[in-house]
Amino acid sequence: MQSPSNQRGMLSEINVTPLVDVMLVLLIIFMISASIETMQVQQEKQRIEQKVAPEDLTQKVPINLPRTNSEPVNLGEERKLVLSITDNGEFFVGETSILKCLEVAPSLKPAFGAKRKAWGPAEDSAFEACLVVLEKKLGANQKLMADKEMYLRADQSLSYGLTLKVMARVRRAGVGKFGLIAEPELGR
Repeated sequence: MQSPSNQRGMLSEINVTPLVDVMLVLLIIFMISASIETMQVQQEKQRIEQKVAPEDLTQKVPINLPRTNSEPVNLGEERKLVLSITDNGEFFVGETSILKCLEVAPSLKPAFGAKRKAWGPAEDSAFEACLVVLEKKLGANQKLMADKEMYLRADQSLSYGLTLKVMARVRRAGVGKFGLIAEPELGR
């Protein structure tokens, strides 16, 4: 440090005013974002406790989804297409029915009825006709081909193998990414 008599020397003090300004702005931003996040979490908890369905049009397709402890997807926010498979073999994109498997392959009626028989090789070959129609219809969907993303809602009573076959056919139709949708567990 220079002596006070020499006024032209270097000043070795740090100016903290800009640092304080930046820190205060950051503090305010974090306080606001934390309160918004807290409100969103509280609203989601209330919705789950009251068993209110999220604001989503695809929930109008009656499907008995499995329950998981994963974070729920807000489909209204995502704006992605949702492929739903009901327990009677009907396929929906959103609310629109695009395929009824029993019309394409009537021999599958015992596999989709209330008293289902086991899924075997005969059902696999009959279901292939449904998958061919499904692939063509999905390939013709312009939004799906532009997004290359889709959500899948499958009734929990459907066989795991059937759901995997549908997932493979969706990939073959050109969809690169898709997620599976389930209901949140009641204990959350």
